Amino acid sequence: MGGVMSRTALNYRQLFVSLFEALPFPAFVVDRDLLIHYINAPAQQLCQVSVSIRKTKLDAVLRVPVLLHLLQECIRTSSGQQGQYEKGDSDITWNIAVAPLRHQTFQKQAQANNETENCPRYFAVTIEDLSEMHRLERVQRDFLANISHELRTPLTSVRLMTETLEDVIETDPDKAQQFIEKIETEIHYLSGLVAELLELSRIESGQMPMSIEPVEAERLVREVMARMLPLAQRHRVRMLTEIEQGKTMVAADSKLITRVLFNLVHNAIKFTSTGGMVVIGTAPQADQRTQRFYVRDTGVGIREEDLPRVFERFFKTDRARSKANFMGPGGGGTGLGLAIARQAVEAHGGHIWAESVLEEGSTFSFTLPIAVQAAVK
Repeated sequence: MGGVMSRTALNYRQLFVSLFEALPFPAFVVDRDLLIHYINAPAQQLCQVSVSIRKTKLDAVLRVPVLLHLLQECIRTSSGQQGQYEKGDSDITWNIAVAPLRHQTFQKQAQANNETENCPRYFAVTIEDLSEMHRLERVQRDFLANISHELRTPLTSVRLMTETLEDVIETDPDKAQQFIEKIETEIHYLSGLVAELLELSRIESGQMPMSIEPVEAERLVREVMARMLPLAQRHRVRMLTEIEQGKTMVAADSKLITRVLFNLVHNAIKFTSTGGMVVIGTAPQADQRTQRFYVRDTGVGIREEDLPRVFERFFKTDRARSKANFMGPGGGGTGLGLAIARQAVEAHGGHIWAESVLEEGSTFSFTLPIAVQAAVK
């Protein structure tokens, strides 16, 4: 009989351990003295220190007042407690739950120690990190606010110009033609915005059909150079190429990556004044597994505080610079081009980043994996 009970207890213990290890978030089991009796793998990572079972107290590795208060309340009342912890100087948000553990074995131990069964000895503590969920909610709110603004402005302009057009269409044909051209410009902007939103959505959801094949790095650079040179010449911006090991084959959807380079070069020309220079180049990375592509300009540059956000949807560093002190072609945009570039590069397994010095210029770089060539038999 004792052997059966022993095996049953062992099975329960294995089930308990399996359940706790299956949890995707940190979980602890502590006693009334806050000594840790069990800790799962996510909890070990959270603590960032080695935890010695039955020798380490929870408050020694997690100094979170809210957590300790909930645990103390659970010990005092023998009832489950729940609350949130928000770290003031960051976006960290935790949902903390503390619950007493009741089991027949624990109750027998409590009786042997002259304790009541309503006074549990062990307590489960779980910590669910809500930071990413809150970040996504914030991104969604920002997205809705931005898209509302981007749509409202041109739609308002179209409505006002249409009303004015009705008044002058018969009395002033030249002015009417000007309003028609402005309306066409706003409609073109709206069409581009909708197209880019759909493209971004398809890439993010993985629904964008991609044909990734080996392609020469040099070919991508020269193709974009040929297409963008007329625009650069029109705005009197010099355009050069820098190609190192251009015969290197990269794994890429050539159409999609060409569009990424096209967008980066277009931005560089747009924010480089007359007489400036734009360089499009490629070179191998030190790891020998990826090839770097880059677009460098001598334009207006980007503020250091704006650099981490340039690849966000609808983020525009400084709208005023293309209207007042800026001498280049300038012009606005949807604020989606760099977001699309990031998603496209990451869909290839690459990485994209920006470096800049205000009033000196910017460099946008991204990497693509080098294509694995099949062995020749």
